[in-house]
Amino acid sequence: MKKQLKTLISLLLIFVLLIACSSKEVISEDKNIQNNSPDVNSEVKITKPVADYITMSYSEYATTNENGEIKTQILSYDTSTKKLEKIFEFDYTAQYPLGYYDKTNQLVYYTQRVGADQEYGDQIFVRDLSSNKSTQLTDNLFAVNYVIPSGDQLFFAANVKGEQVVRLGAINLKTKKMELWGDNDTIIEAITVDHSNKKIYISAYSLKQRNYSLAHQDGPAGQNNFKMPTHTVYETDFDFKEKRKLFSKNYWIRMLMHKEGHVIAFSDKEYNKGQIPSTVIDYDLADRSTDVSQWEAVRLQRGDANYSRDGNKIYAIAIVKNKRGLYEYDVRTKKFTPIFTPEDGFINNIQVVNGS
Repeated sequence: MKKQLKTLISLLLIFVLLIACSSKEVISEDKNIQNNSPDVNSEVKITKPVADYITMSYSEYATTNENGEIKTQILSYDTSTKKLEKIFEFDYTAQYPLGYYDKTNQLVYYTQRVGADQEYGDQIFVRDLSSNKSTQLTDNLFAVNYVIPSGDQLFFAANVKGEQVVRLGAINLKTKKMELWGDNDTIIEAITVDHSNKKIYISAYSLKQRNYSLAHQDGPAGQNNFKMPTHTVYETDFDFKEKRKLFSKNYWIRMLMHKEGHVIAFSDKEYNKGQIPSTVIDYDLADRSTDVSQWEAVRLQRGDANYSRDGNKIYAIAIVKNKRGLYEYDVRTKKFTPIFTPEDGFINNIQVVNGS
């Protein structure tokens, strides 16, 4: 199990170096999957749940046999009832399986590998929990970093087959049309979606600059002489018609969050320096100013942390007292409360869904 977890952890950086490794044969979870023929409900509700909830994907061995198959579960945590519920389970075949539970519409979005040999890729599926049928939504992706539905659109960040970069994408769940944001020199590192104001915030950097930095690591041997490429945070609308540059830093802007009128970026000078406090950049959208500070609490892991609706809590993946899991962080008291800290298995990703 330990070996598998180390592999999973290394795959967290799959798009930092744009390397993806997997040798598993794809196993279709459900015979009702309709390749290339999406059949999502024509009317997707936009109403919000009453209370905040956290949707997460969690992988573990299906049996105690560490050579056996691994299953990924979609879990949901209700912040009002404190109830953690298993929603759906599927085969671990993707390079890094992701999932999102849409409670309002009783849909689950998830990723699985499709194809074999050199032709494989991770694709996005949707499961209708009322009919227990799955539908394949994409056929041209190689690896996926984010899957976030909003109303009648599904947003994702992924590497498209034949490209070297990571693009922001959107699928119109009514027309089945896909739109892509970015170009062949823009690698998307992180995104966060503001559902209420229909905005998407993106951390991205240049592929050419990254490659140049890799090829010109001058300095004493044995040291990390890699020069971090400039990361820029952008704002775009749900139609991808706007592109507003917010700010740029020579930091690894690895995670974005948002709360009323603000975009918060967690950034590091180097990759994976967990012992060094992250730099937090708080960008005020109204006056276009930035406030920079050091994060003084336990490091928040990559995994799509975000604020509660009232802005008083942050839900995030963290390691507290050597236990990795999902935690609630109180902004005022600066205390962590464990929600789900499994002894076995691995939380792949989370998304915070704000209530009304």
